[in-house]
Amino acid sequence: MLPLLLYLMVCSGIVLCYMRSVYQEAEVAREFLCRKQLETIAQSFMFTALQQEKETEITNAVYTLNPLQPGNDEVKVSVSVNRVKDLGMRFLRVDVSDSCSNEFSLRQCSLLFPDHLLQHFEHSPIIVTGSVAHEESGEKKITITSTSDGAVFPHFSVEEIAIWASTDFPSALELQRDGLSGWIYLCKKELSLPKGLNVNGDGILAFADDVTISDSTVFTGHIIILADRNVRIGNHVKLEKALLLCRGKLTVGTDSIINGAVMAQQDAVVDDTSTITGDREVLEPFHTIISY
Repeated sequence: MLPLLLYLMVCSGIVLCYMRSVYQEAEVAREFLCRKQLETIAQSFMFTALQQEKETEITNAVYTLNPLQPGNDEVKVSVSVNRVKDLGMRFLRVDVSDSCSNEFSLRQCSLLFPDHLLQHFEHSPIIVTGSVAHEESGEKKITITSTSDGAVFPHFSVEEIAIWASTDFPSALELQRDGLSGWIYLCKKELSLPKGLNVNGDGILAFADDVTISDSTVFTGHIIILADRNVRIGNHVKLEKALLLCRGKLTVGTDSIINGAVMAQQDAVVDDTSTITGDREVLEPFHTIISY
């Protein structure tokens, strides 16, 4: 009798383990399906909003959808829009969540430079809107002090876009290896990029403190640099397609090339061996990739 009981207990344990395994696999499959449904819903709302934007201005909205299957979970969709009008920037975010606390988000940013600034850049690739007391910069430097045709520097702060940026600014190794992937990268502290970097790809670089782009650095893609403070560009630097907006002082070293457009609020000191060449392509509408 005892061996039979032991046999039945072992069989029951095996059955229970099997049932638990099947249940866990079913739960994993259900969670995966719910996640994919949330992702599909977010993508649908994102692309619908982008299509709608071609005809009318999109605004904040919240939607409640039919329950998901399996699980009968209620779904809420939130579409949020934020704008930095002086830069022509529009941030769009779609958040999807269900009653089981599963969430999925997508983000996208566009920049459509205002017409009045486009008109000013037609006359000059470099605009300085402010005037400060200048230090002696040496005989090889050209200090640019005059305001260009009454242009007004756009009002913006890097803090306005902080919540939309990537969580961390890439390391030098990551920049060299991966390049920019079409999104917004924010650095809140003083930064000096190491010498000799070669960075590919398009993106928006936002700096809340002083930034130095060190000697022999090359950015090959379409980049937009937004700086709350001073920007120093070293020697033999090449920015192949750059729109640079600096709220502080801009300094450019020897034999450097900036192809695009530059606007400084305080002052610009450019070595006479360096060139800033206008390129209207950097003023065309810019759209980040759709980011998770």
